[in-house]
Amino acid sequence: MARVSLGPEAKKRTCRLFEALLAYANDALDCDELALDALQPNIQIRWLSETRLVIRTKVRFLQALTGLQQGEKPLNSEQIKESLRRLADFVEILEDNRSTRGGSENWHFTLNLWHHRHDTEANLQRFDLEWERRRSGKVLEVSSAVEEKNPWKDICKGMLHNQLRLTTNPLTSVDGMNFELDAVYVPLGLVERKQRDRRREDILPTQGSRLYESEETEIMHFTLDSFLKQLASNNSQELHRIAVVGEPGAGKTTLLQKVACWILENSEDLPIWVTLADLQAKCLEDYLIQDWLRAAIRKRHVPVEIEEEFCEQFYQGRVWLLLDAVDEMAMESSYALSKIASFLTGWVGTANVILTCRLNVWDAGKNALSTFQTYRNLNFTYKSNQSPNLVGQFIQRWFQDNPILAERLQTELEQPGRQRIKDAVKNPLRLALMCRTWALNQGEFPSTKATLYKQFVEAIYEWKQDRFFTTSTQRQQLNQALGELALQAISTADTKFRLSHSFVCKLLGAPDEGLFQLALLLGWLNQVGISETQGEKVYAFYHPTFQEYFAALAINDWQFFFNTVSPVSYRIFEPQWREVILLWLGREDISGQSKDEFIKALIKFDDGVGKYYSYQAYFLAAAGVAEFPSTLSSEIINSLIKWRFGYPVAQNKWCRFPAPVQEGARVALLKTDRKCAITLLSEFIQNCPNEFETWSAAYSLGRTFDLGNTIAIAALEKLVRLIRQEPLRLQSADSLGKVDPGNKTAINALTEIIESSKKDSVRRKGAYLLAKIDPGNQTAFSTFEAFATSENLEIRRHVAENMRALVAENSSILFHINSIPVLANLVNLDLTKSKKQLVKSSKSRKPRKPVDITRLVAALENGINLGNDEDIKIHKASKLILLDPDNKIAFDTLIELVKHGKSDDIRKHAVESFKKVLRDEQIPKLIAAIKDCFCNQDVKTLHVTSLHMEQYRHCYKLIWYCAEKMNYIDFYKIWLATDTTDVTDDL
Repeated sequence: MARVSLGPEAKKRTCRLFEALLAYANDALDCDELALDALQPNIQIRWLSETRLVIRTKVRFLQALTGLQQGEKPLNSEQIKESLRRLADFVEILEDNRSTRGGSENWHFTLNLWHHRHDTEANLQRFDLEWERRRSGKVLEVSSAVEEKNPWKDICKGMLHNQLRLTTNPLTSVDGMNFELDAVYVPLGLVERKQRDRRREDILPTQGSRLYESEETEIMHFTLDSFLKQLASNNSQELHRIAVVGEPGAGKTTLLQKVACWILENSEDLPIWVTLADLQAKCLEDYLIQDWLRAAIRKRHVPVEIEEEFCEQFYQGRVWLLLDAVDEMAMESSYALSKIASFLTGWVGTANVILTCRLNVWDAGKNALSTFQTYRNLNFTYKSNQSPNLVGQFIQRWFQDNPILAERLQTELEQPGRQRIKDAVKNPLRLALMCRTWALNQGEFPSTKATLYKQFVEAIYEWKQDRFFTTSTQRQQLNQALGELALQAISTADTKFRLSHSFVCKLLGAPDEGLFQLALLLGWLNQVGISETQGEKVYAFYHPTFQEYFAALAINDWQFFFNTVSPVSYRIFEPQWREVILLWLGREDISGQSKDEFIKALIKFDDGVGKYYSYQAYFLAAAGVAEFPSTLSSEIINSLIKWRFGYPVAQNKWCRFPAPVQEGARVALLKTDRKCAITLLSEFIQNCPNEFETWSAAYSLGRTFDLGNTIAIAALEKLVRLIRQEPLRLQSADSLGKVDPGNKTAINALTEIIESSKKDSVRRKGAYLLAKIDPGNQTAFSTFEAFATSENLEIRRHVAENMRALVAENSSILFHINSIPVLANLVNLDLTKSKKQLVKSSKSRKPRKPVDITRLVAALENGINLGNDEDIKIHKASKLILLDPDNKIAFDTLIELVKHGKSDDIRKHAVESFKKVLRDEQIPKLIAAIKDCFCNQDVKTLHVTSLHMEQYRHCYKLIWYCAEKMNYIDFYKIWLATDTTDVTDDL
């Protein structure tokens, strides 16, 4: 066996590799960025904690990594392998995780650092000391500058090691999933609360997380790092008194755990963790001595001298008491804060304190800890201009061993109809529950939203089972009571998602006993403020989606969603009931026959007022079949496709529905049963004789419903080859490139257009589209280069805008732009204003003279009466209505032009102008004026299958606009206002 070399050269090589790995993993490697980017996919890292690093790679990539170190030649493969072995068998900081080791180029190992990951100097010093000690056989003497031995610190570290764990692990462990805290932790921001939050009254269900947000503007926002630095930089003699408050599952405990680890790793202070539920009837002082200290030193009886030494650590100001979950103490929550205040006296009171508490307990009444600095965790965020994608980061960490599942989950969340779920899972616990469900179902959500929320509810009961035990009977009773509470709240106009204390008491009883207390303990209800008018507490459900779910559980008969007698109402048209309806349709305990009856009632609903509400009922049915696979699904989706894309009525004759119906059908298709929609859209594309609608449907199918669908791609390829008109061919090639990036047919078509077209605008646009789908295409950039030298400022401006848009979409294109100097210079020029614009903007404006309103009204009326130009009449009438809203001449003029304008453009212009000036109180008058366009028409023919509807389709748009602003009952009454029959009886 060859002798192992432990000399200076072996030490130097091993240290080089160790230093390179640290710098790479800390993103601190000073080297060529392009070379580093090329390596990153091949050297995979994962920090398990601040001192444990997992690496997967091959020897050749480690060679390349050492070659990136400035002024150094790369180590060869044998030197790399030797250095890895020395880190494992000599310095003993490398754990070899490979299943087979002999001769393999693949390496999978864990590095266990001596110090924090970012303290590179201390880790390298320790490496040097360890190498020399082991080589000489001497006992290591570590200087105090590197490490100072502290027995109490070791004791606290040992206790924390046993106490700190991911709070969701008890729930996920039954599924075989356990996570290290640092492996999935994503830092949340914090906000300092200057005063009690005033809760918003205007929260929508899709914005339910805002119920727990503060409305103040002058509050401090912190990242976790800045919060911890603030703790460290506070040199005042005053003790820290800090509270972290929030809704259940907001990450309060996890934040406290991160603070504990930070104190342990970055100071000589002593973090002591106390789960307040463990106190039972003891005071904090007795618990610390009798329970915590005895467990920490692992002795049955604690010697008096150790007790005294322990108390001395408090007197010296070295202790941080980390008190978790005030709300879980074994006492009435209203007394818990007072109890904590009484604990913080004597030697215990000399410690720094950080505690966590639910909002409903912290804001419940007079707060004995009001002097505490109070912070609240912010929610996870999605990607925006102001926010990083923290939801995505958490999902990626949860599924770090299965990135495909992570990607599929993120894609699923972006699908239409997921807004409520997206908002709900901004909360860390609910996001973890969703990831758990996704993992258990192997990349599939349950078939209905109701089943998903049922799993969430069951998981939350299980999560709290060790603290607040509930039997199946208690859960059933509580669910039933919460359902009735939710149902009545949504039915009450003034309540909905903010529930007064007295309102909750009527249904759940007194707050200190029974179901009300259980709902508070489990977090189903949380206090979110104090009513400014009544002065009583205000509660909200854990999230509005859970309120809607519980409400759906309380409804047994689908007739509930239709006509109610007092007050007269159709819940199918009221937005607050839409999600409840969909959740009801997804319930497993409702018979399919009953659901089918409901779906049939929706699609057969005849509103008697122009079919606007009939269409809305139909669109609701379409969303419903996504939750329940009805026998009517195919019929419904085929109708949506017909309304969206039109249908043939004769040879070379294609009929389309009015624009509002088309748009409503487009949105409904996005929300209906996706699999069925894909199948029926595919059939439509293959049989459609209309090129434009084939193109539209194929693009929708391949871009939105089923990415990369082969039928959609084939249809678009055929169209690109057949269409000869340059503008249409450009658009169809662009659609094909979006559906199938890099498609050769699209690239060839765009190249052909650029080379053959005689229009500069077409060639420039073609180059832009070609560069989008084929970055770096030489034809595209040669075309840009030619236009960049044009004397036409407008063309150069368009090219510069194209370049910037390309870079914003794909940063790699910057490389191609920079390789062509004229393009690089053009992109950096400010071409936003022409000389003509600059001259125009430099002219001084004359001050306006006071206007005589009476004379102006008279002039406008005269202009309308004498004028012949219908466009000018629309302009004058619109201006006149703004000056004099009740002016009959203006109103009648717009009505006449909406109904009988000489051209389609005029009628369209009149409708759009009417929308801008119409007041709500004028709607009845407007409906009365234009409803005669539809009264004598069969409501089933309200589309452009006749000259009559072609003439009045813009009237239909205006009717639709009015209906959107009114509830069904009020609209119905206005429509039939001239009838003698009592409207309520008809309903």
